[in-house]
Amino acid sequence: MSLLERVDDAVFGDQEQSYIILVVDDDRSIHLSLVNAFRLENYQLEEAHDGMQAIEICTHRMPDLILMDAIMPQMNGFDACQRIRELPNGTDIPVLMITGLEDEGSIFKAFSSGATDYISKPFNFSVMKQRVAWLIKANRAEKHIKHLAYHDPLTSLPNRANLMQYIQPVVSHAVAKNEKFAVLFLDLDRFKMINDTMGHDAGDLLLKAVSDRIRYCVREQDFIARFGGDEFTIVLEKIQSADTAAKVAAKICHSLSQPFVFMQKKMFVTTSIGISIFPDNGSDVSSLIKHADLAMFKAKEKRNYFFFYETGMEAEIADRLEMELDLRQAIERGELELYYQPKIDFRTGDLVGAEALGRWNHPTDGISGPNVFIPLAEESGLINQLSDWVLEQGTNQLRSWLSKDYKLTLALNLSVKDLMAEELHSKLEALMRRHSLPKNVLELEITETTLMSHPELISAELVKIKNMGVSIAIDDFGSGYSSLNYLKRLPVDVLKIDRSFIQDIETGPSDSAIVSGIVGLAQSLGMKTVAEGVETDVQREILGKLGCDSFQGYLVAKPLPAGDFEEQFLHKTVTTDIQ
Repeated sequence: MSLLERVDDAVFGDQEQSYIILVVDDDRSIHLSLVNAFRLENYQLEEAHDGMQAIEICTHRMPDLILMDAIMPQMNGFDACQRIRELPNGTDIPVLMITGLEDEGSIFKAFSSGATDYISKPFNFSVMKQRVAWLIKANRAEKHIKHLAYHDPLTSLPNRANLMQYIQPVVSHAVAKNEKFAVLFLDLDRFKMINDTMGHDAGDLLLKAVSDRIRYCVREQDFIARFGGDEFTIVLEKIQSADTAAKVAAKICHSLSQPFVFMQKKMFVTTSIGISIFPDNGSDVSSLIKHADLAMFKAKEKRNYFFFYETGMEAEIADRLEMELDLRQAIERGELELYYQPKIDFRTGDLVGAEALGRWNHPTDGISGPNVFIPLAEESGLINQLSDWVLEQGTNQLRSWLSKDYKLTLALNLSVKDLMAEELHSKLEALMRRHSLPKNVLELEITETTLMSHPELISAELVKIKNMGVSIAIDDFGSGYSSLNYLKRLPVDVLKIDRSFIQDIETGPSDSAIVSGIVGLAQSLGMKTVAEGVETDVQREILGKLGCDSFQGYLVAKPLPAGDFEEQFLHKTVTTDIQ
């Protein structure tokens, strides 16, 4: 089937009733014959007595075709046609001009005034009906093809080409009226992971649902386009100040952060939004979109957030891109190193394990912690490569310590992309076999938000990992949005209490209550608890009384290089002053 046949099928499969405006100043018999002929063919017909009345009707509702006499009193068909073409959406309406003038000048005048075609008097009614039907059909086919060219087929939103065509007149209007408008550039966070793990069908469903939620967050007159992939652009016209754009952006962030449910499964996605304001951040289309894009890149650092464009962002983004390149090379050049922070038993004061934490020893910038380069690795797609390095280095170091008869467990951190990668359990199994690691010496830490982002998908992989004798810990517990229903079903062994509840526990009774609740929850589910970020003896004493099993933090030691950790915590027992 050809493209035109497919378009014909799509547009005319269920033929809708066509609406015609008839403007004929002729003898009564011809007029009535035309009216009867079209009504018998199931056309919806509206009659205008002259060109002025035809224009008035078109201002309220554009027809599928206008059949109009060339010569009429008050306003002739040529002038009326020209005026109709100047109305909104008036350029696309077929106008069939009826004329008794067959000279070349009259025909030229008809087409130059905007007529689509003409038919000469006297005419055959059968020919007239065929001509009208063909013009309506051809016009609908043209509109359909134009819609395909300027709209996204998945979401039915305007596409990038449509946006570029739309926004230029907006700029001109804003200049003329001295008005402000905003361009919002949205990018979904971690959308590729959903596509890769759940399939493109699920990704398409999510994109359609996202576009629907965005529509509910803006005014009816605001322009929304799918810019490409998981990127959307919104144009907010006639805003009083940047606050209007900020409120819309915050509303979209909140709406999209709520769970999406497809096929009885929850999906979580957030968005990063960049905003540029006309004329403050640019006086032309390309500058406004470029600056909104730069601001979006800045928002990516936080996720589920929005940023306004600021002067100097180009340099900041350039630095970040250079840092991404450096990170790619850091893995190859051996600039990464694992540091180890001890984990201490509350009851005995003995060392029970360590957490491995990455450090980047940059040749010029010095040592950076994971809070600097892990988000960059996730955004740039380096996280799986980085995690492979962590797993390899961590298990190799653990094997070295175990071979010296040191007794400890080692916790390694994983991202959501690691858990979504195919056959993670097979990779771990191969590592454990290659390094001859026994069961119950390796622990994987997963943040609470990671675990709750795709609990059903992650759960199956975690069960396989736990069956291998690897413990599962939820990191930063209490900082996210855990569902207790999922928590009781997930194969979790350890809850690591987020440091935000520890830092004020000496003075904040609510923090003590929260920690007590987490400890009670863990005990009822057969899980252990670890308090993170313990820095004072008072904090340690309170947490011990609340029933925490172990802790880590600067009270004992900062994360240390492997040699220093071994010297301080493995060559000798932990001294009694921290008991």
